[in-house]
Amino acid sequence: MKICFYPGCSFATSAGYRESTEAVCRKLDIELNEIPDWNCCGATVMFGDNKLRATALAARHFALVQPMGFAELVTGCNACYATLRKAARLLAADEELFRKTQAVLHNLGLDLDRIPKIRHLLEVLVEAMPDSTSDKYKTLAVGAYYGCQLTRPDQELDKGNYPQILEHFLSRIGFAVQEHSASTRCCGASHAVIYQNECQGLSQRIIGEIKGKGAQVITTVCPLCQFNLDLAQNQKNGPGLPVTYFTQLAGLALGLAPAELGLNKLLVSADKVLTRP
Repeated sequence: MKICFYPGCSFATSAGYRESTEAVCRKLDIELNEIPDWNCCGATVMFGDNKLRATALAARHFALVQPMGFAELVTGCNACYATLRKAARLLAADEELFRKTQAVLHNLGLDLDRIPKIRHLLEVLVEAMPDSTSDKYKTLAVGAYYGCQLTRPDQELDKGNYPQILEHFLSRIGFAVQEHSASTRCCGASHAVIYQNECQGLSQRIIGEIKGKGAQVITTVCPLCQFNLDLAQNQKNGPGLPVTYFTQLAGLALGLAPAELGLNKLLVSADKVLTRP
C-alpha cells in the first residue's frame, strides 16, 4: 500500500511518533510518500487572521499532491487533520474562494485543479492492522484519548463527543480498553505554551479521570495531546501514567521492540507497565 503523507510541524520532534509510525508502516508494507517541500498548515488559528491566506497555506499541499498522483492525503496530527479538512470544505463550497486560492498558488508556480480526500493515519492503521492472536497485553488497561479536534466539528470519522474508533482498534489488536469520560476533553493544545498554568488544570483533569477509572496507560492520536499530558505529569509529580501514541501500541502488538518505537522518549516511563514475559 502506498499513501501520500503530510507529517506536519510536530511529527519529527514528538516523543516517538515518527519512529513508531515508520516502524509500523514498514512492518505492514505501507509506503509513506512524504509531500515534498511541505509547509506548516497554519493550524486552526490561521483562519481567524485571514481566510484566503489560511486556505491558500493549507491548499498549497493539495497542489503539491496532484503531480504525485494520489487521490488521498494522510496526516497523523489532529490539528493538521482539522485544518486541511476545513480548507478542503471551504474550497468545495465557495467557487470564488477557490478561484482566488488558485490565483495565489499560480503565483507560486503551482496549479490546483482538484482537492484530495483528507484522512487521519488512525484510519489507515485501522484498515491495515491484523487482529491480535496474542494474550501478551490483554491485561494492560489502556485509556484512549482523542483530544478535541479529531471528531469535531466534523463527525465523518466518528461521533463528535463519543467516538469509539480508537477503543475498537486497541481492543482488536490485543489491549484491554478502560472506558472513561475524558476522551474528547481539550488539553489546551498550543495554548499550553503561553497559558501554562491554566492548561495544567485541563491536563490534570483528563489524567485524573483516566487514572481514576483504572487505566495503566494513556494512548493518543495527536502530538500536542501527547506532549501536554506527558509534561503535566512530569512537572506536577502527577499520577504517572505513561502517555503513548496509538502507533507505539500498534508496534508492540506487531512484536516490535520498544526502542524501535521511540518509547524511551516518553517523560513518564512506560517500562514497568509495558514489560511482559
